[in-house]
Amino acid sequence: MLVAPLVALVLVAAGCTAAPDAAETPAPEGTSTTDWTPPADTDAVGPTEAPTLTEESGALDAPVSLSTDMVVKVDKISTTTIKPETPGEYAGSAVVVTVSVTNDSKKAQSIDSAVVNLTTDDGDVGVATTAGPNEPLSGEVAAGAEATGTYVFMLDPIKGRSVKISVNYAAGEPVATFAGTLS
Repeated sequence: MLVAPLVALVLVAAGCTAAPDAAETPAPEGTSTTDWTPPADTDAVGPTEAPTLTEESGALDAPVSLSTDMVVKVDKISTTTIKPETPGEYAGSAVVVTVSVTNDSKKAQSIDSAVVNLTTDDGDVGVATTAGPNEPLSGEVAAGAEATGTYVFMLDPIKGRSVKISVNYAAGEPVATFAGTLS
């Protein structure tokens, strides 16, 4: 009866071996662990830049009809002062932009990946923030329906600045761009 425990002990001890050191593991035939170079075939390389998107432009107070039968409009632009509510938030003046997207196509359109940006003619970027009345576009817009979203951008000073607001309602789709002066 002493044989079974001894056999079990030998089996357990035999299974407890150290993993081989990477230096001791031979490289597969035809390869070297120190001399690897990428393939020279540049046709095999993936994309290196984003595709160019069609851009349709208009004034701040005019709707832009896109080739996808989506109509984008800046409904309202107002200003506010952001007060920090959580660590890492900034305080200061901000532009509140409310946009709407109307689906004039015959099928529902997703707006979950919508992106809205604000830049000034002199190169400043409105820094998007989740503080304030921020309620981005989301979900799906049924055929013939409209969705509204509100975006908040930190910008100082605001009054009298020429801006460009771009709305990309879905990734890879045309961009509606609005230009005008903030009052």
